[in-house]
Amino acid sequence: MHCHVLPGVDDGPAAIEESMAVLKEAARQGIGAMIVTPHFHPGRYRVDASRILETLNQMRGAIAREGLKIRLVPGQECYYYSGLLEELEAGNALTMAGTNYVLVEFDGDTLYSKIQLAVRELGENGYRPIIAHYERYSCLHKRTDRLDELRARGAMLQMNFDRLLDRDSLFHPNQWRRLLKEGYVDFLGSDTHGMKFRPLHVKQAVAWMTAEVKPELRKKILTDNIRLLLGQNANAAARPGRFRRGNTEIGG
Repeated sequence: MHCHVLPGVDDGPAAIEESMAVLKEAARQGIGAMIVTPHFHPGRYRVDASRILETLNQMRGAIAREGLKIRLVPGQECYYYSGLLEELEAGNALTMAGTNYVLVEFDGDTLYSKIQLAVRELGENGYRPIIAHYERYSCLHKRTDRLDELRARGAMLQMNFDRLLDRDSLFHPNQWRRLLKEGYVDFLGSDTHGMKFRPLHVKQAVAWMTAEVKPELRKKILTDNIRLLLGQNANAAARPGRFRRGNTEIGG
């Protein structure tokens, strides 16, 4: 639900050949669907939503020709700034799978007050923010009280699979594994950018979860919450009529 695999739209693969290599590897690791999330970051990556959807359809065609059993669904990773709400309302930035969920990112050293502002602004306007790779933001480190507050305001928390790969040791426990076990993860995403830049390690991370995480929590993170983003609960998740056009775009 967080990946950069479309060719030529951001800092992910430059060509369709690498995109296809990533998708073949994803299928090998047992992934059956991916919400593709190119960057929406004015001043760095600002590609029209129409081009993203066009590129997505091209990739769907290539998938069909290769016979891959993998489904691609549109979304974006939206950098939060003062104009993001307007861009979402205009349809220039994409929500996740046509629902009202928005994957939103910040700078690593962003102030907590800015994350609070984003959650409040998006929530008051009918969107539900998913905080992308929340483990990167120093203002949230060792602050489960802040994670609790953000969740109470309607935010959801996404962590990258790779954070789960570091083994626990006596003097250096993996705090991200602990946070996941304590319930401070709603979604996991690869955030892959290709075969070389943050390649997929989903299978290894899920193997650890299978051995160490309670089945009901594992199911919630890997299955139940993802169903929301794939539109299976769109009637409950989206504002009536607001995202109907988006929902018609996710098939294929």
